[in-house]
Amino acid sequence: MLGRVYQARRGEWVMTRLADPTDRHRRWAAAHGWDLDGPDNAFTLSGKHIDARTRWGRAFMRALWYQHRQFGPEPGRGARSVRSTRRMTPNGTALQIEWGRRLPGSTTGRILPAGRAVRIRVAVSGKTARRVVQAKRVQDRIYTDDGGMGGRFSIAEGRDW
Repeated sequence: MLGRVYQARRGEWVMTRLADPTDRHRRWAAAHGWDLDGPDNAFTLSGKHIDARTRWGRAFMRALWYQHRQFGPEPGRGARSVRSTRRMTPNGTALQIEWGRRLPGSTTGRILPAGRAVRIRVAVSGKTARRVVQAKRVQDRIYTDDGGMGGRFSIAEGRDW
């Protein structure tokens, strides 16, 4: 998925569909005490977060961010693809994810599974990005200007995973 995102121009949305969890996924999660179809209950200082709709969607979003941060492409290094080795310094470019409506699958369910529409892009950076962040209220930021925790900062202690 990220390979497609990296091939697109920066700021251009790439669409996909997150398939619903299988029965096997649900059984595995239930054995750990998690409900994959339960609401996305990410815990932040302000109580605001990107609503991934379900715990399954939140896990997908965390996986995308981790892969992008640790294995994302080198800036300015030609072909933009996923790295085969972990980065020494985490990738600083922002990955944006937006969630859409739930979509039905094809009649057989094999060609196109039921799931939720998702769009992903690598955000525009530089002066434009700085202006956008500085226009946001502190409670809508992950970090404050001095590097402290903003309202959207995720609190690990509030998680059950």
